[in-house]
Amino acid sequence: MPHLRTLLTLLLWAGIAQHGAGLLLRGDKNNSQPRPGLPTMGAFHSASKAAEADHVHHARAEAKTEQQNSKADDKKMPACLAGKRIVFIGPSTSKFDYLTLAYYAEYGTWPSQDGILYGAGAWGPNPLDEGTCTHSSTAMPPHVTLPMPKPGCQSPNPYGAETCFRYTNTIFNGHEACDCYEFGTWSQAADLYNSTENRVYINGNTMISYFQYMGDAIPPRGTFDISPLLKQPPQPIQQPCPVGQFPGTWQWSQTLPDFLRNVIRYANPTHVVLSASFWTIVPQNVAFWADVAAAGAEAVADSGGKVLWKTTPQRIHESTPYRYNSPRVDMTPFVQKGWQVFPADQIVQAFQGPWPNNAVFYDFAHLRPPAECHVMQALLASHVCPGTPL
Repeated sequence: MPHLRTLLTLLLWAGIAQHGAGLLLRGDKNNSQPRPGLPTMGAFHSASKAAEADHVHHARAEAKTEQQNSKADDKKMPACLAGKRIVFIGPSTSKFDYLTLAYYAEYGTWPSQDGILYGAGAWGPNPLDEGTCTHSSTAMPPHVTLPMPKPGCQSPNPYGAETCFRYTNTIFNGHEACDCYEFGTWSQAADLYNSTENRVYINGNTMISYFQYMGDAIPPRGTFDISPLLKQPPQPIQQPCPVGQFPGTWQWSQTLPDFLRNVIRYANPTHVVLSASFWTIVPQNVAFWADVAAAGAEAVADSGGKVLWKTTPQRIHESTPYRYNSPRVDMTPFVQKGWQVFPADQIVQAFQGPWPNNAVFYDFAHLRPPAECHVMQALLASHVCPGTPL
């Protein structure tokens, strides 16, 4: 559609668990992102213990050097994010967006390296590297690898998913609530794992959240009422199970349109970013998508916020089923309701340039840290705080 292509081109270049007082955050001496280099995480996944140990040592030294160059007491919340209420809805690729932006909000620097610093100078793998986070006990901080059983709560078996959820929650220093659980090892896009993941990060008057939506397979759902955290100011919650554990049932489940109307609108969002990524949807269900378009507009009606459809970054020269024209649904009713398209696919293609796919992507769907940080910088520059230095 020519009008959509024009819209995408214009947009491409458009210029918690507890409510705490603001934390003194690390400085960001250099926000520029490097061009993607050769794949850097291979050693984390290597069968060779020596290679893995060498990689961990290198990443740890890299993170310590960054810490020396950026003191913890000379940075506040990035001005760009003050007062923003940003909601990501979608599968794990949207979770990557959330983790990247929430880390930037917490520490004032982008998580673009293999290793990150968190808390009071602790080191760990980048939370975007789910392979290491879930499967490499040698690379994980020891305090997050120990199970924390609670009667009446189910733990994943093995504990890899629980460890990863606990670690990614820990790096936010008590500023995040995480309704998170997944059983077993992911193998296909289906509701086979009791997958649950809703995250709310609150720091001062900034709120960034992620809510799981996996197309036709898994609707928005959760194991406890998370809405008190979305109030202004947020209210305390009682989480039934530790992060990474499951009480056995979901307390709520809603269709995507109902979720936008009944939960997201309640949060007074300044920005809502929706993506289905590679998960199965039915573009021909015109009535459903018209309802989603209307519900998204209603979600920001009270706040005067923006609602965005994020296109799907895809590997160059990829074959089906891992490549398609994005967006897959007719954008006409969305544009009529005031939605905007965030062209993440085009942004990543321009960022990748001549580099091979595995320099930019972990797999067919997930971006490596430099590319993911670049996408979030583009989102801030084009829609969240144009003209504000990042």
